Amino acid sequence: MTWSAWLPLALVCLLGAMSPGPSLAVVARHAFRGGVGDGIVCAMAHGVGILLWALLMANGLGVLLTEQPTWFYAVQLAGAGFLLYLGIRVLMSQSSATVPVEEMPRSSPDSSRRSAGLEGFVIALSNPKIAFFFAALFSQFIEPDATAFEKILIASTAAGIDTLWYALVSILLAQTAVLSRLQRHATLLNRLFGGILIVLAASVVMT
Repeated sequence: MTWSAWLPLALVCLLGAMSPGPSLAVVARHAFRGGVGDGIVCAMAHGVGILLWALLMANGLGVLLTEQPTWFYAVQLAGAGFLLYLGIRVLMSQSSATVPVEEMPRSSPDSSRRSAGLEGFVIALSNPKIAFFFAALFSQFIEPDATAFEKILIASTAAGIDTLWYALVSILLAQTAVLSRLQRHATLLNRLFGGILIVLAASVVMT
């Protein structure tokens, strides 16, 4: 793949990563509650999920999902169920974000990092819109005679840009000046995160 062909691909992947959705809500929540470490772990795990989707789409799964609506609907329902579960869990949880920012530990427990990683990975895999985004995108950038290296390069580009974007979001949200303002509205933000996830779950099913 030439440099001139790679740049438009990278730009479209960046715009796709920047578009608001359930992934942003999940990464932002972990960065807000657990700090930059949790946010980056969530971003990296999300990038791994994106890499898997991209590799599958680059190797023809997109065509299969398009031709088998029942399979796509099953993925869609699974994704909506996971979003609904996360939303309800957030709404029912007692927020630890009411702790003053200066008293918050700078590193999270292992269990918190595992939770961040798991949710980041699953939220990527359970979003069928990601699959169709890549199916449409790669149809423009992958030639029929593309080599395995070219497919891996394209998939890695998508995953790398996604990871870097959400890592940047985590770093910005975890800054003391930003976090201190968010702390004042911790309960409201938790309810907002939970409500967004539930609304997104409903919209996935309805669309």
